[in-house]
Amino acid sequence: MPATECQLIPLDEMAPGSVGAIRNSVIDSVVKLASSELKMTPEQLIVRDVNPVRDLIMYSTGTTTATTEDWVYTMAATAGYISVTGTQNMADNRYVALYGLRNLRAGQGTHATSTVAFAPVVIAPSISLVRITVGGADKVIWSLDSTIPYRMHEVGFSPTAVIIPQNASFNIAFYHKVAQAQIMQIQLVGIVVEPRGKVISP
Repeated sequence: MPATECQLIPLDEMAPGSVGAIRNSVIDSVVKLASSELKMTPEQLIVRDVNPVRDLIMYSTGTTTATTEDWVYTMAATAGYISVTGTQNMADNRYVALYGLRNLRAGQGTHATSTVAFAPVVIAPSISLVRITVGGADKVIWSLDSTIPYRMHEVGFSPTAVIIPQNASFNIAFYHKVAQAQIMQIQLVGIVVEPRGKVISP
């Protein structure tokens, strides 16, 4: 069955507290899944924000080194879907859930994990779709069209998350509209659930 294409809900159109409600719902679902499969209590698990390199291996097919902990990816001079991860396997005892996106290309201040302050730009966005494949099947295709009117604040969320369970294969691709090499600053919003001590200790 083909993946469902859906519009992300722009942050500017969401009621106060909506993002927190989505995040809490996602956390509850993934903690229950991980607790059941790993035979661990929720207290033995930790929840943290998703990391582009450690969790998604986002730079394995790009030109950015795999030690750079920021959401930057150099798109090839090719139009169409371009994988930003390659086909990977989620780490053992790790569960990732993705439920939104921030397009950082407008350069509003310094990137959270980078020392580089990006200058604001006014060019039209060149990424229009994000396709997330899990276990060899396309789970969702997010359309960014709904966020484009908010040119300086392109943030969107999905009411349902895409969960990548432990050891599952996954692949994330951006649809590149222009055959021109460009640097994308796109952050995928999500959480990780894993045993305490795997990355973060109490």
